[in-house]
Formats: sequence, structure tokens, C-alpha cells
Amino acid sequence: MAANKISGWVIFGLIFSILSVLALVFSGYGYQWEWWDLSTAFTYFLPGSVILALAGVSSGVIYWFARRRAMAAGGSKGSWAAIILSLTVICVMGYWMFRASHYPPIHDITTDTKDPPAFGKIAVLRADAPNDISYGGEEMAKQQHQHYPEIETLILDEAYDKAFDRALKAAKKQNWEKIVSVSKETGRIEAFDKIPWFGFIDDVVIRICPAAQPGRSKIDIRSVSRVGKGDLGVNAGRIQNYLDTVRNLK
Repeated sequence: MAANKISGWVIFGLIFSILSVLALVFSGYGYQWEWWDLSTAFTYFLPGSVILALAGVSSGVIYWFARRRAMAAGGSKGSWAAIILSLTVICVMGYWMFRASHYPPIHDITTDTKDPPAFGKIAVLRADAPNDISYGGEEMAKQQHQHYPEIETLILDEAYDKAFDRALKAAKKQNWEKIVSVSKETGRIEAFDKIPWFGFIDDVVIRICPAAQPGRSKIDIRSVSRVGKGDLGVNAGRIQNYLDTVRNLK
């Protein structure tokens, strides 16, 4: 009887922990594969993964402490597996909640908040997106400058032709999903990037034009999420990575 009870704690712990991992993973991929909507993923699957993980940890801990002197063969490994899997889920969720609390609730980042680069062909691709392409104005600019003061226009000591070629080369070096359009005549490069897990799509437009000083050029870039009020700093990170690539190109 005791052996059966011990085995039950381990089995329940493993079941809860495995289900918590599946709920966490498929919360995003299920949305990406259109099995359910975003509300379902955030309302049921993500909180459910934490609840299941807590149940998995509890089962593993109860078994470990209550039956540590009478463990069945393999019971110890099973309880630790349940605890480790469950704690992994809890840590992942805790990490994303921590990030969410430390970034502003904005999803449109640009190096030029007074005159953001405009989308061309991308505008058609995101016609049905929850977030439109109109800029949020002074309030959004204020939040961006407060949290991302380093995001600003890049000035190059190069004429327009060379600056455009540099900007395009840097864009091709990014791991973006696709470069949609390139126009040297209008000085615009458009692309979009797809985020793993939930498959969120962010759109990018790069504007290259001559600077006020002869022989110099300036590069502005804008990155906008199609879905979501906030972006957990993803758009700002994408812009900074791109600008760093432009600076470091030989």
C-alpha cells in the first residue's frame, strides 16, 4: 500500500509538470497555428501552465519530504524531474512578467519621433492588423525618450549613394523574416520580422536621405508591432541591433 501511495505522488507530480510544460509551449504555438485566439492563450493557457506547475512542485516536494525514507525504485528521480520541470515553467513565466513590468506599454519605436518614417508596401500587408500604422504622437514619443534615450537618428559621413548601400547591406545581415521592398529612388527599405513562439509580426521601415551638411547622410528606422499594446522592448532592441550593424560595417 505504501509503495502504491508513493508511486501515486510521483505520477501525479510528473503528470502536472508535463501538462504545465505543454500548456506553456502550446499557448504560443497554438495561437500561431490558429488553433485558438490570443485571448484564450493569455487567459487560460499561460495562467494554467503556472497552476499546473505549482501542483507539480507541490506533489514532488510532498513526496520527497514525506516519504524520503521509504522511496520506491525510481521515485526519487521522478519527483526531482517533476520539480525541475515545474520550476522551469514558473521561472519562464516569472521572467516574462518581470520584463513586462519594466518596459513601457508602447509598440511603435522610431529614431525620429517628430517625423517617423512612413510605410509603403508594408501598409498593405498589415491592413487587417489590430495596430494601425499611425504614430501615437507626443505621449508615445515621451515614453520612448524616457525608456530608450539611445534610440536616435544615425548620421553617416557618407554621400547618399554609399549610405543607402550601407543601410541595405546592414538590413540583409539582420535575421529578419523578409525584406519586402527596396527603393533607392525614395530612400526606403521595408521588411518584417516574425517572433518565435507566438509568431508575432513586427514591421520595419528604414529611411535614408541626405543630411543638411554636404557629403553626409542620415538614417532613420521605425519598428512597429502588428499586435499588442506593449512589445517588451523587442522593437527598440531590433532598432539598436540594426544601427550597431550599420556603424560596424566596413
